[in-house]
Amino acid sequence: MKLAYMNLGCPKNQVDLETILGGLEEQATLVEDAREADVMIINTCSFLESSKKESIDAIFDVVSARRDNPNLKIFVAGCLPQRYKEEVATLIPEVDQFFPTVDATKTLARMKDILQRQGNAKPTRKLLTPGHYAYLRVAEGCNNRCAYCAIPLIKGNFASRPMADILAEARGLAANGVKEIMVIAQDTTRYGADLREDISLRHVLQALDEIDGLEWIRLLYTHPAHWNDELIEVVASLDKVVHYFDVPIQHISDPILKRMGRRVSRGDIELLIEKLRARMPDVALRTSIIAGFPGETEEQFIELLDFLQETRFERLGVFTYSHEEGTRAYRLEDDVPEEVKLERQRMIMRQQDEIVQELNAAKVGSVVRVLVDEVDEEHSIAYARSQWDAPEVDGNIFLPASVLKGEFYTVRILDANIYDLYGQVV
Repeated sequence: MKLAYMNLGCPKNQVDLETILGGLEEQATLVEDAREADVMIINTCSFLESSKKESIDAIFDVVSARRDNPNLKIFVAGCLPQRYKEEVATLIPEVDQFFPTVDATKTLARMKDILQRQGNAKPTRKLLTPGHYAYLRVAEGCNNRCAYCAIPLIKGNFASRPMADILAEARGLAANGVKEIMVIAQDTTRYGADLREDISLRHVLQALDEIDGLEWIRLLYTHPAHWNDELIEVVASLDKVVHYFDVPIQHISDPILKRMGRRVSRGDIELLIEKLRARMPDVALRTSIIAGFPGETEEQFIELLDFLQETRFERLGVFTYSHEEGTRAYRLEDDVPEEVKLERQRMIMRQQDEIVQELNAAKVGSVVRVLVDEVDEEHSIAYARSQWDAPEVDGNIFLPASVLKGEFYTVRILDANIYDLYGQVV
């Protein structure tokens, strides 16, 4: 059997597809082109209206490939059938099978039944990342119920994985050469809140820190309401936890935060940032912002813009508000015009470009430890990252190609632009 695949959406989606491919790979040959495949798996996203459209367009593109490969079976998994089970089956009858289950192992079992395949009950994930880093999911679902967010509609309630399973998977990844682990969930900082045992994220991080072979542990998708002094102390004291934290704040105006259901105030956010930077002066903070939430006034937007200028986040992404059916915010009037949302997004990013350019310029002459993600021999360049950069979303440190992929080096920074740095091995 020849198997092709496509992944859309976030790293959490990617882990699901890696689990599915790991279970099918034993009895399948992976190919890149649907026109050469017996089965095409499309792992979809439907978090936003734009991602739903992207997923549907991708499915129709694969359906069109049947002109050249009439025997192709099309399987659609991920968030789209989880959120719109009945609708997509009616909309796209050309799909052979939709898999609406949230649990990737159940999706895998169903695919094996349909394809009449056997295999290991607990297969090893087929990593779609370079072999030296991987994502490690500690929980599924979400209980935060932010007004704008469709995740609970898709993934259900927050459910922590057993800590033993997390650590067993991490040890297996390390044994296979993974040096950096990105800890992910819809809300990593909530880990353990639903378990009977007295465990939390700090216990997971402390155990991961002891695994031989792992060198960097990166914490993503943290909610500002669920940080505490104990967690701050743990991440600051552990050798392998890098001083980079993804803390989406979404906004800073108290009325907007309240309407969003964020469970934090401006004062809470400011205090958390102050504590993180005081305990770890070298910390890099990534955040995300929503521009144009219902009712956002010009004054509230300026408050946000001024706060971002004062705070100077090292990394930042900004999205325009998407009016998602089924969410609490869907009952609000989507009263900020689209062109205003886009202009506010542009204003934030123009300001952030200036901030990051200044921060990068200050790094010229410094010496940092980097991990090489890719080496392009043809163009004599290598792509590396420091501990302050997550893969795929942050900038690169460009090096001469005389380095090895997946290895660490000590590098001196020679030059900088808005989002990238240029260095040389010391």
